Amino acid sequence: MNSKTYLVQSRKPYHHYLFRMNIPQDLRDVFPQREFRISLKGFSYQDCKIISGSLYKSTQSIFEQVRQGKMNEITIQDVKNILRDKVKQTIKHINHYDSDTNKYDEDELNERIVQSSEKEEILKERLKTNYKVTISQIEKEIDRILNSRNLKSNKKNVDYKGLVRKWTDLKLVRETWKKELLEGQGRYEEEYLNELEDNWKIGLLENDSNEVGVITQQPQVVQTQDLKPTIKTTPTFSAPLFSEMYPKHIQRMRDNKRRKETIDETTETYRDVIELLGDKPINEYTILDGRDYRNSLLKTPKNRKRVKRYKDFTLLELHKMDIPKEDKMSFDNQTKLISRMTSCWNFFVDEFPEYVSENVFKSKSVRVNPVRRKDRKQHFTEDELRHIFNPKTYLPAIFDNPTGRGNNIHYPYYWIPILAILTGCRLEELCMMRVQDIVKLNGVWVYKIREDGLETRVKNSYSERDIPLHSVLRDTLNFIGYVSYVKKLGQERIFYELPKNGSVYHKNVSKFFNQKYLKKIGVKDGVRKVSFHSFRHNVETHLTNQNVNSRFINFNQGHSQKDIGGSVYMKGVKPEVLLKECVDKIQFDIDWEKLKVKW
Repeated sequence: MNSKTYLVQSRKPYHHYLFRMNIPQDLRDVFPQREFRISLKGFSYQDCKIISGSLYKSTQSIFEQVRQGKMNEITIQDVKNILRDKVKQTIKHINHYDSDTNKYDEDELNERIVQSSEKEEILKERLKTNYKVTISQIEKEIDRILNSRNLKSNKKNVDYKGLVRKWTDLKLVRETWKKELLEGQGRYEEEYLNELEDNWKIGLLENDSNEVGVITQQPQVVQTQDLKPTIKTTPTFSAPLFSEMYPKHIQRMRDNKRRKETIDETTETYRDVIELLGDKPINEYTILDGRDYRNSLLKTPKNRKRVKRYKDFTLLELHKMDIPKEDKMSFDNQTKLISRMTSCWNFFVDEFPEYVSENVFKSKSVRVNPVRRKDRKQHFTEDELRHIFNPKTYLPAIFDNPTGRGNNIHYPYYWIPILAILTGCRLEELCMMRVQDIVKLNGVWVYKIREDGLETRVKNSYSERDIPLHSVLRDTLNFIGYVSYVKKLGQERIFYELPKNGSVYHKNVSKFFNQKYLKKIGVKDGVRKVSFHSFRHNVETHLTNQNVNSRFINFNQGHSQKDIGGSVYMKGVKPEVLLKECVDKIQFDIDWEKLKVKW
């Protein structure tokens, strides 16, 4: 009790407190799981400690009641009631499935029919080859319902065994009903019940003859009391639809201060899932749905809502098209979308265990990037760096550009690549730079990278750092003087000429450097995978070859540290130390004197 093992902190990315209770050894046969968790919906340790203490007392009281036999044995009447509820839920599900199918598209209709046949065959195969494990999973579903009805999960009870068998039958017949409905052979609810009654002979229709063709879901009322939590025992049999539940995960993202762009993109991903798999109760999604979603990403074009030849088509229409390989979504983007669904289902498992017990979108196998490591983004060679910063090509490409509207418009294109190779910063980190971010700390000029509302953004918490300015920037090229010049102009952003596109400033620089300059000088020839981001690879590789401490490199690059000590204590690294041990060791064979310009 004193150690308070029942109060724990959740895993990433949702750091909040949970009440955790292990089921006592003598009650393991009664409860369907070894432990259970309840989110405390808060981040204050003191408040959560009080709540968890109250919950602890409540659970101990419940365990004692169970030991005294307060939970009832399951009877044949309980079996009938549970099965009737499950049949209604099943009919509701197959009607959703039917409504979400475009029956005017023969290919889609046939594909959905085939999918139902596949699911039926897979379940039959699992029952044949791995019967105990499959039945064990079905028993977990049943045990959650029995627990909500205050009924014992006694696997030796003959009525319990009968319920498991009939539940399994219902899972199999559900796919047959789906196919019939898709083929236009719809029936009334009473007819479905009659079919089951013919096989089961348990009086399934008793006291239920008036409920024909209409399924209603009673609203659930949850009452809460401050600091007096109770364990919910109200029966819940039909899970809410995904469209009703994903906004709860979106709200959790807002509570965790996730960016608006990330939230909007995640919401769009969830809507795509509904378009692909249908809007079903969250406990009706299966590992087959997870597989189908992952496979669908292999056929989806990148930037489909912005590319003219794809933006007017639905996802299902696009998947029937022959998309060229170069137009398809990248492996990294597929991974990001899968990660969103995995995160959402983890949230459901944690917060709604009465509905979801398994993350069906999490792949059991390791996904491997089909692009070989040597074909991914590479660093520039020493010769390429000298070629890029050759004053005979670099300066004319920037300052003799006929598309400019005056000299000042060119300075971002001049400074930003130089800053990148001498700092290792990301492109957006440089484009968003403000005058107030260039300051002197302990006698060292640094660039303070911070996230500040909508004006400046960083990739993650490790990206907030103070980077000392290299001696070439300070002394040779007089970047500090340029900052002072911009300040006198009354500008807040150093590269104020760059417009904001959406939420970022870097698009124009990226387009100029990657699509124009590198191609013009022959560095980007379509063979080697190089871009502006290659500068970061150059800096990291160069410092590694200089035997610089990896912690200094990671801090300078804005990477997460590889251990707890690094992630906690390296945040306070002194700029003078980082300058001496890391930044000043960035030395490339480039004649910086010849790149000096007057502004």
